[in-house]
Amino acid sequence: MKSISVTRLRRARKCVLGKPLSRGIGLPVAIFVITVLSAFAVNVGYLVQDNAAGRSEYVQALRALLAAESGGDFGLSVLFDPTDAPTYVALNCSSTPVSFSFDNDPGMRGCSSSVSCTSVTSNGETVYTITSIGTCDEITRTISIDAI
Repeated sequence: MKSISVTRLRRARKCVLGKPLSRGIGLPVAIFVITVLSAFAVNVGYLVQDNAAGRSEYVQALRALLAAESGGDFGLSVLFDPTDAPTYVALNCSSTPVSFSFDNDPGMRGCSSSVSCTSVTSNGETVYTITSIGTCDEITRTISIDAI
């Protein structure tokens, strides 16, 4: 019987059919890369979703601001009636809010504006303050316009 040396046994274990056995880290690295890429993809999805929600809120806030500005312009037009120009006498400034809706305009559907007016007289000058509150889908913007 032939004796096999320890060195030959070690060499024999390292080779299968003449090819050396690989003892690399390829599989753990591949699993790590796949895990990192999938986590990245999930986070990008959340980022896109948050961006869409923020953009929608921005659009609603802009629509509410436009409704408030339109209401303020309407209030100025009622207070300073163009047919009374250039002398405005007996101005009608009502502190009772006047509300109107923009439902006839497809871009402003669901928006409304509430306009009120207050006046203060000091040293013979009357300052009129028109306050307009624009509302679109529960988002509210307020503007104030002062006129003498």
